Amino acid sequence: MVWRIPPVQIAVLILLACPCAALNIYGQPSAALRLVTLAVGAVALGAALVASRMYLVVDDEGIAVRFLRREQWLPWSSVAHIGVVSGVRGAETVRVSRADRTYVDVPPSLLQPSRPVGKPVARALLGDAVRRMESLRPPA
Repeated sequence: MVWRIPPVQIAVLILLACPCAALNIYGQPSAALRLVTLAVGAVALGAALVASRMYLVVDDEGIAVRFLRREQWLPWSSVAHIGVVSGVRGAETVRVSRADRTYVDVPPSLLQPSRPVGKPVARALLGDAVRRMESLRPPA
């Protein structure tokens, strides 16, 4: 199973940066407007880069979570518990706890629904993701 940011969201961020760049290249904006469009374009491209790098992969060998600069590999032998937690970067997400009492939080943006839903629905979807992850754990 693989979870990624939907490519449509990445494309929308890139498309947001395009008019900002075009205005600065072909137009003659004021200094304030130039600063705002450059900032918006840079933030949009940065967010697209971050979104394209993150993923969560779960298979019969373990769990891999890639963040912007690093990747965490958790073989099933080191995974003690998988559960839903609250308050990670302001949202609920999945936490993978290791046997040595350390843990890895999956970035919430990978697992949250792309359309607005209520908290109970989002929590149910996260619970379903946890059950699907656990189903790939080999028997002990």
